[in-house]
Amino acid sequence: MKFYKLLKAQMNKFIFIIFIFSTLSSQNIDLYFSLIDEGELDGVKENLPELLSKYPEDPGVLYLKAVLTDDGEAALKQYKYILKRFPKSTYAPKSAMKIGEYFYARGLYTQSANLLKNIPINYPRFSQIQRLTDLMINSFNAIGEADSAKYYSLIIKSMFPKVETNIENKSNKLSQVFSFNKKTKSTGPYVVQIGAFSSEENAKRLKLQVSQLGHDVSINKVDSNGKIFYAVRINRYKSKRRAEEIGKDIKSKLGVNYRVLYRPL
Repeated sequence: MKFYKLLKAQMNKFIFIIFIFSTLSSQNIDLYFSLIDEGELDGVKENLPELLSKYPEDPGVLYLKAVLTDDGEAALKQYKYILKRFPKSTYAPKSAMKIGEYFYARGLYTQSANLLKNIPINYPRFSQIQRLTDLMINSFNAIGEADSAKYYSLIIKSMFPKVETNIENKSNKLSQVFSFNKKTKSTGPYVVQIGAFSSEENAKRLKLQVSQLGHDVSINKVDSNGKIFYAVRINRYKSKRRAEEIGKDIKSKLGVNYRVLYRPL
């Protein structure tokens, strides 16, 4: 009986995937990301070429493509294209945020701060304003520009009264992010991939940052269709749930996306 219930659930999910890919609207893009969050990454990837064929210049589809791109540098180019080509799209501020997160994760704090500080002004309806504010303050503090952090925080606070802009607390968060904790090794079949780069130097830079959080990080050389990538992975976890928790924690601190992979020894 349980088998048939499981089979029915899987069939319903499959039908749902087919349905949303048969139509396209700005609302449907959010459904695609919901599927990704539910672990249907492969299903979304399989349908992406058809979406790109039908809607090659749709900013939502291009944003979806960028999010699904494993190579951080290639994704960066796609986000920049969306921001330049579709500046009035709802995906423009999201792309700008992704670019800011990329700069921050690579230690390019000046570029990150200069980009993030302008998003609320250019896109006052942007929904991720709290996360943007946190990342902007951390970026300014990382380069010793506390006065700039305070100045732009006050501007954001005047526009969004509910946003928390406690500079002292944000500075404490930053020190926690880059504290040198003792690395904790764990065993299990799950790893958290937080980036894949064509440049080994970029992979090493991210590895250093995440290692400072106390994680066991490795760089794995991956061959994808004849192209070499350097995948940065956090090792290893016995449960997928724990790996997801680690991935979310890394994303909240460094602004990098992650994928949980099943890679048994």
